Amino acid sequence: MLSKIYKKMLAIVEFIIEHLATFLFILFFIAAILQVFFRFVLNAPLTWSEEAARYLNLWSVLLGAALAVKHRDHLRVDLVDNLVKKWPYRAQIGFYFFTTIISGLLVLSFLSGSIQMTIDRWNVPLTMLPLSQGVIYLALLVSSILMLWFFTHQLIHYIIDFIKNKGGEVE
Repeated sequence: MLSKIYKKMLAIVEFIIEHLATFLFILFFIAAILQVFFRFVLNAPLTWSEEAARYLNLWSVLLGAALAVKHRDHLRVDLVDNLVKKWPYRAQIGFYFFTTIISGLLVLSFLSGSIQMTIDRWNVPLTMLPLSQGVIYLALLVSSILMLWFFTHQLIHYIIDFIKNKGGEVE
């Protein structure tokens, strides 16, 4: 019962992240096109479009990075992956468990820094947009929390798979 609720919650969060990242990327694209159109066609550059495009891109990329962690599509080296696939099943799990722990520690440092920067910059306005600079660091804070959740989820599955020792390749 609890497992079904958790899986449903995970699916809902993934759906929200995917659609929010896509929406923010579309807004980024629109802001960039407006910037080019107004600057080079109308010769009247917009004051806000460059800043909006930069921060919309930042949010969409960081949300996409969290999704990449969820799907285990984050940075990997094929040469190492192909070598690890030849190892015994439990050795594969151990390797991926270790690399997930290292990645999680890195994300913890992102989380720590993003909390501090979000708080420190919350009352500082952006140059052109009526938003706080804290919103920029909030993107890293949100994505770090999501990545930690997904890494934790993966670690639990590695432990379960290690105990079951089903063999084959680690997913």
